[in-house]
Amino acid sequence: MKTKRNLKKMVTIFYVTLGFGTISAFAQEDVLSEAEKLNTGMNKEVYLYVTEPVVSFDEVAKILPDHMDFVHKIENQGTMIMGGQTTIEGADNAGGYGAIMIRANSFEEARRIADQDPMHKTGVRKYTLYKWNINEGEMNVRLKLSDASFTID
Repeated sequence: MKTKRNLKKMVTIFYVTLGFGTISAFAQEDVLSEAEKLNTGMNKEVYLYVTEPVVSFDEVAKILPDHMDFVHKIENQGTMIMGGQTTIEGADNAGGYGAIMIRANSFEEARRIADQDPMHKTGVRKYTLYKWNINEGEMNVRLKLSDASFTID
């Protein structure tokens, strides 16, 4: 297929340009396999735990440093994909829901990870766990090589 050949060329040029040398046929097939999924939806399974406070914002804030240590740890391990807080409309602080998207192989594994979060261990927040099949969407990442900066749109 012409598109497949062009994609192989683009992947090879990208790897060589970045100084990785040539790309193996096996790696090309992996990239192509992932690219072909784009045409029918990625069907990428991740887990999302959505949290909500069960005590006052002041009580939640006391646990925040330990929580931030935890999310930085799972981010550095490659477990967390992204996370953040929400603010309820009309509120003057971030006392609303939070969400953390993680990589896990099962609900059980995802629950073990979420249970380790100090927010849940101490009982100041509770969570609902979802398995999320990501099929559509777009994220643009622009990497500027000269100063190693990047932008996510």
